Amino acid sequence: MIAGTASQETIVVGVGDCRFGRKPDASLTTHALGSCIAVMAWDWKLKQGGLLHIMLPDSTIDPVRAAAKPWVYADTGMAAMLRELTMRGSAKNQLRWCIAGGAGMMADSAHFQIGKRNHLAIKKIFWRLGLFIEREDVGGSESRSVRLDLETGRISMRKGTSPSQILLEAAMS
Repeated sequence: MIAGTASQETIVVGVGDCRFGRKPDASLTTHALGSCIAVMAWDWKLKQGGLLHIMLPDSTIDPVRAAAKPWVYADTGMAAMLRELTMRGSAKNQLRWCIAGGAGMMADSAHFQIGKRNHLAIKKIFWRLGLFIEREDVGGSESRSVRLDLETGRISMRKGTSPSQILLEAAMS
């Protein structure tokens, strides 16, 4: 478990979902990132952010599902996340981005390589949108859990059974 302070509200993001928060006393967290990728955005001016937990790289395999659940896919999930953050007042140049996950899990055969494909899809999307990923921890064979503190922008991560570590330090003011 990646714990926040005792007074923080923890908003848990499930697989194929996205959540947003603005409270300085809240955090966003997701667990068990295997081949999935967590995309974390933090607005250092407004002290708000979002956490997207994508499962698959490309929505064209099931456009009907993508329309109903855009967060499942990298392409539709990133578009929806950026749109929501913009609607909440964030400007692209105020957002710090971080990604984690994309592991090659045992059930993920060499043929499918979902973790690698998710990572590649996200990198292409960021490049196309002109966004910069400030920090990433992807690949390997261990699952990850991440937590974004909305007050400070600090992102902590636990990989496998290792102790938590800081993936992205707190921020600009």
